[in-house]
Amino acid sequence: MANVLVIGDVIDDIIVVPKGPIRANTDTDSSINQTLGGSASNIASWAASLGADVTFVGCVNSKDEFRVTEQFASYKVKTILQLSEEPTGSLIVLVEGENRSMLTDRGANKELDIKSLDYKFFTNFDYVFISGYTFFGRDVSEIKDLISEAQQGGAMVLVDPGSAGYIKDFGLEDFKKAVYNCDILLPNQEEFELLGSSLAQLTVVKNGGAGVDVYAEGIKMQSYPVEKVNAVDPTGAGDAFAGGLVATLANEEPLAKAIQVGIATAAKAVQTIGARPQL
Repeated sequence: MANVLVIGDVIDDIIVVPKGPIRANTDTDSSINQTLGGSASNIASWAASLGADVTFVGCVNSKDEFRVTEQFASYKVKTILQLSEEPTGSLIVLVEGENRSMLTDRGANKELDIKSLDYKFFTNFDYVFISGYTFFGRDVSEIKDLISEAQQGGAMVLVDPGSAGYIKDFGLEDFKKAVYNCDILLPNQEEFELLGSSLAQLTVVKNGGAGVDVYAEGIKMQSYPVEKVNAVDPTGAGDAFAGGLVATLANEEPLAKAIQVGIATAAKAVQTIGARPQL
């Protein structure tokens, strides 16, 4: 089994599922759950749950170091945590049917020092997964250098853009420059419409219930259907897919098998509350 490194955000998720239409200026009965989340954190947890040897790099409030380390350890994820006086990131997810709205405070995640990660560090890993949320507040050159250092260290680099909103906030053209020539890009359909199919060696497009499309250097090569499931909470479906995919690649399986495992893992994720595997 190859070694996987995941770089990105640690977020405390508060997931709200109203039991009816939200009523303004009064109460709406809801189901509310708090879990540890963050796209990269979720990806690391799903990958480790499938047997991958996973290390996570992120930044949290110094008072949360033990709590976060223990939570990652429960999923068998090793951690390299940088510490900050900023609060650990937090997110409110409002789930309405198959749609979700997210209100985010990135907190300590903004202080993650990616310049300290050089090619010598990356020689310990075969796959490096970078969450697009890591990009924000940073120069294009920082991200390009991070990807280049990882590749020079011998790792295959996978990037999940994060969200279409953050791509626009970062700047579309700058985002394209930052991720250009990564090995695998994993956008959803909305992100794909912004970014196109020619930025990475492989682009794996997550289309939700419409399936998964694979592009090689801009040319559509294959489509994979998905079976319809009874979704309870769509939060983290894309992260589960990514975790399943990278774990399977790390097990030296072909891309087609990795995508199929990713699809099955995403289906499992949407049938439970929260963005991580059930312990």
